[in-house]
Amino acid sequence: MSFPKLTFPLTVDFGDTEYWIREQGPFKYGTAVTAFFVGEDIGPVSNDGIPLMHELEHQLQTFGSHLQPYVRERAIDADSFFYPEEQSVSNSMCFAFHVTGSGTGIMTERYTFSSLHDFLYVELGKAILRGNAPRQCRLCGRWFLHEQGDRAMYCERIAPGEESKTCREAGARAVFEKKIQDEDTWKIYKRAYKKYYARYMKGNMSETEFKTWAAQAAIDRDTAIEQITPKIDTVLKAQIIEWLREELNRL
Repeated sequence: MSFPKLTFPLTVDFGDTEYWIREQGPFKYGTAVTAFFVGEDIGPVSNDGIPLMHELEHQLQTFGSHLQPYVRERAIDADSFFYPEEQSVSNSMCFAFHVTGSGTGIMTERYTFSSLHDFLYVELGKAILRGNAPRQCRLCGRWFLHEQGDRAMYCERIAPGEESKTCREAGARAVFEKKIQDEDTWKIYKRAYKKYYARYMKGNMSETEFKTWAAQAAIDRDTAIEQITPKIDTVLKAQIIEWLREELNRL
């Protein structure tokens, strides 16, 4: 769903986990900035919005870096930390009671903004405080809203070159295939899985036996992966690989 086109002055009621624009909403924190990054026309802006996008990216990089890297790597200007008032915006604020249902409502911070710049600056800041932030999809490069607790690196749009598969589906598959190609542990695991799955399909192994094997195989695989670090001794690595091969092929 597209973000609504905004007119100014703009009144926004900010709640604890979501906000409302006049009677529209509720919206998740970070939704407006993400829509702006994607290129949606959500309000009047000068110079094609490029300077504003760069300013918001800088704000995201500076204050949202602890949420994992979302934007292109760049040096962080220390002045952003020591002199934050230089990036201040103009708005008015009061406390208000926002009606959310028949006879019910919540206390909110009611802001009035005079420009898209001021609204997006505050909305992004509040999103970062709550662990939300725009993120660029690692497959298609477009922005999507990353919410607190979500570890996804890919969006849910249709992936480039695909008819129905999303970037999240295609990206996860690509990561899995890369692991299989690059890591001996995954190669051994995939080979053993195919062997025992074939036994199950031929009736030489019961469903219960196969599920029990598969559950333990996943544990053994992850145990081996955790032990094989980039600095591990080659002899010890070979021993772990051999142990995993034996464990996965005991039946």
